[in-house]
Amino acid sequence: MHFLKNIITILLFALAISFNQSCTSPSFGQRADSLFLVTDHVDFTYNLKVPNQKYFMPYVLEEISGLSFKQPNTILAIDDESGKMFEYNISEKNIIHSIAFNKSGDYEGIEMVNNEVFVLKSDGDLFQFPYGENKQTKAIKFENKLSSKNDTEGLGYDPKTNQLLIACKEKAGIEDSEFDGRAFYSVDIDKMKLNEKPAFIIGPNELKAFWEENRSFNYEKDRIKFKPSAIAAHPITGHLYILSSVGKMLVVVDSNGEIQATYPVSPRILGQPEGLCFAPNGDMFISSEGEGDRGYIIKFKMKKS
Repeated sequence: MHFLKNIITILLFALAISFNQSCTSPSFGQRADSLFLVTDHVDFTYNLKVPNQKYFMPYVLEEISGLSFKQPNTILAIDDESGKMFEYNISEKNIIHSIAFNKSGDYEGIEMVNNEVFVLKSDGDLFQFPYGENKQTKAIKFENKLSSKNDTEGLGYDPKTNQLLIACKEKAGIEDSEFDGRAFYSVDIDKMKLNEKPAFIIGPNELKAFWEENRSFNYEKDRIKFKPSAIAAHPITGHLYILSSVGKMLVVVDSNGEIQATYPVSPRILGQPEGLCFAPNGDMFISSEGEGDRGYIIKFKMKKS
């Protein structure tokens, strides 16, 4: 009996310690929430914990990797492999059109500008073709000095400058140049020429400085994982929204690349977020690969901050 009492005492002591730690140590969710920070310069916000709509993609878009909004209510999407553009109607919840533009490859971003479709490959190559009713076309290929070492994953369009924006997931510099962080490059859409100097750089140093300046806590730089997978310009504010699948984060910057806001992305809501676009009214759409199942797109309504 004495032995049994000792065992019970030890178990109760261990339980008390566990309970105390759970009350005093921040959980993973709490640590992520602490990185939610919107400055006074951001007029609109999103609640990434509460999706407004979820659209499951057909199996052909299991590896959906890029989005572009096409008025009035369709989204252009690409997957990692097929060399096809798919048009998804968000009202009918179905693919209504597709265009094969090139052979299979690792395609990561898509943008439609004035009826012209631009697609980004992971080695930095850009493909351009006109949107049309035909299901097959031959895209024009534009090469540049970016390479697979840069792992270009995000393609956006900035109407203020009439430039395409390319987000690098890995190596920031071109050829022998080196930068600390992740680089974002601009492309003159009229000449289809890459500006070989980064438009801006974002990395752990910039994120850590932003958090420490606007919040009274320190954050370990080694814990910051930021590898951009998508970029899109907000249709109302003009701010650039950058999605990082690695690190599960959404970062908002101004035209100079200065951080204005950060949002943690819940892995339970978006398992592998890789695509991002906006409707003209500011509603945000983020796509995620299916990880062995169907890919999907989630809609978040914009609200006044």
